[in-house]
Amino acid sequence: MVQVNLFFARHGQTDANAQQLLQGSGLNGPLSTVGRQQATALGCGLRNENIDMIVASGMQRAIETAGHVLGHYQGLTMRTDPRLNEISWGIMDGASFKAADPLLKPVVQKWDSGDFDAKIEGGESVNDCRRRLLAAVADILKEVKEKGYRNVFVCMHGRVLRVLMAALVDKDMRKMNRFTHTNCCYHQIRVDVGDTDDLDKMV
Repeated sequence: MVQVNLFFARHGQTDANAQQLLQGSGLNGPLSTVGRQQATALGCGLRNENIDMIVASGMQRAIETAGHVLGHYQGLTMRTDPRLNEISWGIMDGASFKAADPLLKPVVQKWDSGDFDAKIEGGESVNDCRRRLLAAVADILKEVKEKGYRNVFVCMHGRVLRVLMAALVDKDMRKMNRFTHTNCCYHQIRVDVGDTDDLDKMV
């Protein structure tokens, strides 16, 4: 049994964050000036953690943020995985929070009551996200086991980070809102990596 440290971070601020827009997978802009400053601070904060694997979602804001961590680790490369992308908010992607609220609020209320298949038209549900996120993490942990890694940095997004933490820590999706994180904050968890069969059962 191997113990691994996983650092799950949210990307730095974007203009859409600053403008309070609902930023799902349909928006793929870069970091703002503030976001780049946050990512620089994140990289400095993790420079002594002996990171030996860096993974980002397939979205520009996560890749750019992870690059600031990568810059402190010579010889490492970053890989991307679109399964870590932010949730799709469907027809509300890019809308202001105020404009999206009439459609968003009822869906979030359904999630709070345990209906994890609820979604905005054209978007994803919590269960949709959970399946792809756990598959991505299972593959990361398989690679960790094969290569003997101990410290893994993963850069992703606000809503899916809540989904993932609830799935891994509480195994209860109703508790996902207890995981709060501003831009470039991260959650550190330790997992025991066992048999490959056990990893497949995560999904």
